[in-house]
Amino acid sequence: MRHFLNSVVTISAVCAIASVPILVKTSPANAEEGMRGSYVGIGVNADGSGAAAAVTGRIDLNPVSIRTTVTGACDSGLCATLVIPTVTYDLSIGKNANIYAGIGGSAVSISDGNSSVSLGTGAVVQAGAEGAISQNVVLYGDGTYFTNGGGTLWKLGVGYKF
Repeated sequence: MRHFLNSVVTISAVCAIASVPILVKTSPANAEEGMRGSYVGIGVNADGSGAAAAVTGRIDLNPVSIRTTVTGACDSGLCATLVIPTVTYDLSIGKNANIYAGIGGSAVSISDGNSSVSLGTGAVVQAGAEGAISQNVVLYGDGTYFTNGGGTLWKLGVGYKF
C-alpha cells in the first residue's frame, strides 16, 4: 500500500509541476510563440539512488515531439545503460518556451565489457518544460515516472538547438 501511495504522490507532483505555467498564464497561448526546433543536449538526472550524466535529444514535429534520453553508470566493471524514448505533446507557454507531457518506454541493459544482458523494458509517463535562452541554446527539465514501480527520474540539461 505504501508503494502505491508513493506512486500516486509522484504522479501528482509531476502533473502539478507541468500544470503551473498554464495556470499562471494570463493571456491565451499563441502557437507561434512556443519554442520550435530540434535539439541535442547534455545534462544530469537523479533519482533516489544517485545522479548520472545523460544525453537527450528532441525532434520537433509541432505540436508533437519525439524525445530520447540515454543515461548510464559504471561500477566495478559493470555498466548499466538506460534508454528512454518518449512521444510528447508540446504546449506553448510563451515566447520560446513549452511545457510537455507524454508517454514512452524504457529499456535497461547491463554490460561487463564482454557481453550485455537486457534487464527488461517498461512504460513511462513524462512531463517537463523547455525554453530557448538564445537562438541555439535550450534549457530543459522533466520528470519521468516508471509505471513498473521503478520510481521517478528527474532531469535537467542544456541543449544545442538546430
